[in-house]
Amino acid sequence: MTAAIDKPHGKPLPRGLFGFRPMRGRSPLRAAGLRIGVLSMWAGVGLVAACVHPPRERAESGVELGYPDCGAEELPDGERLADGTLRAGPVMLDSSLVERFEVLRRGCLTVFRGEQDWSHGSTDLDVVYDSETLLPLRAWKRVLSPGPQPLEERVVTRRFELRSERVALSQRSGAGPLEHWWIRGRRPSVVLGPGRGLLTMWLRRARLGVGGRTREAALDIRESMEVVRDVSLLRLADRFVPVLGRSVRVYTIYGREPFFADDDDVVVGDLMGLVPAARVDAPLPAPVVEPSPPDPVHTP
Repeated sequence: MTAAIDKPHGKPLPRGLFGFRPMRGRSPLRAAGLRIGVLSMWAGVGLVAACVHPPRERAESGVELGYPDCGAEELPDGERLADGTLRAGPVMLDSSLVERFEVLRRGCLTVFRGEQDWSHGSTDLDVVYDSETLLPLRAWKRVLSPGPQPLEERVVTRRFELRSERVALSQRSGAGPLEHWWIRGRRPSVVLGPGRGLLTMWLRRARLGVGGRTREAALDIRESMEVVRDVSLLRLADRFVPVLGRSVRVYTIYGREPFFADDDDVVVGDLMGLVPAARVDAPLPAPVVEPSPPDPVHTP
C-alpha cells in the first residue's frame, strides 16, 4: 500500500517547483500556497541581504596621521615586556605553523610585533598602544602569499588608523594603487589579529579573575574583510594541560576559541594544538616565503 501512495503505478511523482514533490490529497490551492510561501521566504532573504551594509565603505582619501610618537622625543628601541615563539604541536593539523611575537615598551607607547609563517604564506603585524591605557592607536598588517609571481605582486599591506573618529584603512595590493576605506562601527578598544600572541595585549589590560568577563568593541583583522564588532573575553578555571606540562590560565573569545596564558597573561598556546616551540623536539619549519624586513612606518 505504501508504494501505491508514494509511487502510483510504480512511477515516482514528478518534482515540482524548487524540487518539492506534489502531495496527493492536497488541493491545488494549498499546493499553490506552499509554492508562494517558498517564494516569499526567498524574497524575504534577498530583501534582508540587500539591507545589510558591508563592514566597510570606500573613502575618497586616506587619514595620514603618521606613526605614533611621544612628541619631540625620538622613540627608543624599547624594553621587551614579553615575547614568545609558538608552533604547531603534535595534534595540530598544519604542522608548518610558526608564530613569533614580542611586546616592547617604547616610551609612551607599547608596541606589539608579530610574525606568522605557515604553508600558505606569511603575515607580519605591528600594533601600537598607548602605554598608560593599553588602548590601540594604530595597526599594520602585511600578508605575503607563495607563488610564481614576483614578490612585490604577492604582498598585501594594510594600515588601520584608530586615532580618527572612525577606523580608517589604507591598503595596497601588489603594485596596485593605494586604496582607502572606512570601517563601519564604533572606535574599537581591542585589535584581533592572526595568531594568538596579540591576545596578550587584551589580557594584560583586562586583568580578569577566574569567571570574569568583559565585552568590548574589537577590530578583527584576521580575515580579508575586516570588521568591528562586540566580542566577549571570558576567563575559565585554570587547568593543567599535559602537552604544555603545566597549569595555565584558560580564556575564550567569541564564546569559543579557547587559548592558554601563563601567570603573566602571556599567551602560550591554544586548544587547537598551538604550543611553545620549546615543547616540540623537531626543528622549526623553514618559511615558505622570504619577505623583506617589515616597514610599518612607511608602508603602504
